[in-house]
Amino acid sequence: MITDSYEPGGGKLADLAGLVPLEIGNLALSNPPDWGLALGVSAAGFAAKSLRAEEGSGVRVRGFARAVMGQWGVAASEERVVTVAWELAANAIQHALRADVRSGLPSRAWLGLVRRDEAVICAVTDCCPTPPSLREPDLMNSHGRGLHLVDRLSSHWGWSRSPSGTKTVWARVPATW
Repeated sequence: MITDSYEPGGGKLADLAGLVPLEIGNLALSNPPDWGLALGVSAAGFAAKSLRAEEGSGVRVRGFARAVMGQWGVAASEERVVTVAWELAANAIQHALRADVRSGLPSRAWLGLVRRDEAVICAVTDCCPTPPSLREPDLMNSHGRGLHLVDRLSSHWGWSRSPSGTKTVWARVPATW
């Protein structure tokens, strides 16, 4: 509800409505503002989990992804989403978090799941500057297969680097609701 209370600078809150971009509209004036919804992602369509390089991380990440897919009502594609989420998280744990632990740096990584109309976006953000790359898998052990699985189970995947130096690797997994 917009009131006649004044904001710092002497303007009324209602006067700000003309400054809000059209694609955000009145969401910017809600209390509290739902910026995720304004960007096309509501709290009901977003879930995140911090990642750690420790025993049992795989069980926790897969359990988290399965629980979120259950809440969202993902039908046939649940295992694909769980697998992609785990493979992206495993790469961050292996290449970023374990390196941070060895060097004494603080370890930070996050898994985010975003529900879209026809897909679930799995994204992992970490502090490792090295971009992901598809490489020949080692047939003698399990190394090097993760991104090949992500590539096969998703319709698109990629990565980006933020101005602060973090890297996000993401994959779009088609889903049915």
